[in-house]
Amino acid sequence: MDRHEAAALASELSTRLQSRGVRAVALTWVDNTGVTRVKAVPTGRLRYAAEFGIGMAPVFDVFLVDDSITTSRHIGGPVGDLRLYPDLDKLTPLAGQPGWAWAPVDRFTQQGQPYPGCQRTFATNMTERAAGAGLETPMAFEVEWFVGEDEAEDR
Repeated sequence: MDRHEAAALASELSTRLQSRGVRAVALTWVDNTGVTRVKAVPTGRLRYAAEFGIGMAPVFDVFLVDDSITTSRHIGGPVGDLRLYPDLDKLTPLAGQPGWAWAPVDRFTQQGQPYPGCQRTFATNMTERAAGAGLETPMAFEVEWFVGEDEAEDR
């Protein structure tokens, strides 16, 4: 979907959200340490976010779990700006936080290219490559939750 189509869809979704009392949208991504980072936009600005993106410094990719900062020859520091684009297919009003909705973001460069450090883009690309090889990849990479079996009974 191009940015003008995304803007039109976001405008429609924004109207629906506002009719349900949603006033803001949390736009999230999970950094390399597993920390969820958030930018928020008023619901009325969702169209702008979908069309032009929301700014974010690439320095977040070198934050450590305690929010101290390291360096990397591959990821920039506080100089520059990335664009966060909400995944409108995942946009969800939050039942537990009345007045809020949530959408994960994909990160792009200022030139509109997928940002090499975007974990969602990487996971999507690898899933597509695996599918091309005949593999299914039901998975998640964000560490807020996991699926497992309780084996305590066997111990």
